[in-house]
Amino acid sequence: MEIIRRGAEAEIRRGTWLGRDVIVKSRVPKSYRLPELDRSLRSARTRNEARLIHEARGAGVPTPILYDIDPANAEMTMEFIDGPRVKDELETASPERIGSLLREIGRSIAYLHRCGIVHGDLTTSNMIVSRGRMWFIDFSLGSRCASVEEMGVDIHLLKEAFQSAHPELLDRFPVILESYKENYERGDEIVRKAKEIGQRGRYA
Repeated sequence: MEIIRRGAEAEIRRGTWLGRDVIVKSRVPKSYRLPELDRSLRSARTRNEARLIHEARGAGVPTPILYDIDPANAEMTMEFIDGPRVKDELETASPERIGSLLREIGRSIAYLHRCGIVHGDLTTSNMIVSRGRMWFIDFSLGSRCASVEEMGVDIHLLKEAFQSAHPELLDRFPVILESYKENYERGDEIVRKAKEIGQRGRYA
């Protein structure tokens, strides 16, 4: 299989599995941890991410199909989603298309939060446009919760990611928030919390 990305926590490979085009995500061992602790952590994090991917799909957010989960080796084999990242799509899309993408981002995050799922790494690099849908990937920092604070952090981190990757679109970020609030009954409360979190950092 071809290695397409190496990160601090995982190695991503692309290949085939039973005739299917797949991605294999392997959490790499850490030599600074005790071997038994390292195996336990990598196994638990693999199980957690697999569960979140499955639950997000059930919540109405497109995610890759999981074909095989191997907690003992901290590996997941999943569907390869062929398409551009939303990050790249936003750089070339028409104003109308940008509006549509931003609304879909807000709606998808609302669906996650409604089911108590926090993504943990909401960036437009972790969203892919394919087959007429927006797919969310990489739930490695995600968690299950019902905390207003954690959901507020999710929204706040997305705004920070926008400031970094799409400064020219920052004035359209409210489109995401409006879509989010339209699709989640606690949306106003969460957006207020996200603003509060941003102000904490500003005045700290």
